Amino acid sequence: MIKGTLRTVVGDATEPQKQVENEIVVIAHLCNNENKWGAGFVLALNKKWKEPEQRYRAFCEGNNPYPKLTIPVLGKTCYAKIDEHLVIANMIGQDGVVSADNLKPIKYKALANCMAEVVEYIDMIRAQTSSPVVIHCPKFGSLRAGGNFDFVLELINEIWIDNGIDVVVYEFEE
Repeated sequence: MIKGTLRTVVGDATEPQKQVENEIVVIAHLCNNENKWGAGFVLALNKKWKEPEQRYRAFCEGNNPYPKLTIPVLGKTCYAKIDEHLVIANMIGQDGVVSADNLKPIKYKALANCMAEVVEYIDMIRAQTSSPVVIHCPKFGSLRAGGNFDFVLELINEIWIDNGIDVVVYEFEE
């Protein structure tokens, strides 16, 4: 299999910098498993679309394809299709939110599971179209999640790039 490419750009992941016009964008980001949506990257999502939050909340409340699992579903991903060329992947890889008692809510195994689900989702899209499918994402997992982005970058390389998926990581500047 041909490896994907990794590009790092300065910008806003909610404004994907496409390489080609017909590119299908999957914006992947990290969420918690407590149905809490209101800080970090999700604020930028909320300014543009209502579907990602609605889909996340419904998923956390039990409207998801995993009825036998306890809810919320750490290690699972829910998707909000915005249009034919844009999907938001809400990766639930964070156990709670950062606090004095929870300095590192990111759970790397759960995140890796979410990222693997995104690969399966992209494979499904690729089977239905000839358009390129590219993951665009903020530098997730390090700030509010308490993780190490160098390690998250290793996961990106092993799970996404090694599976032939191109990835664009955005460094946001205010």
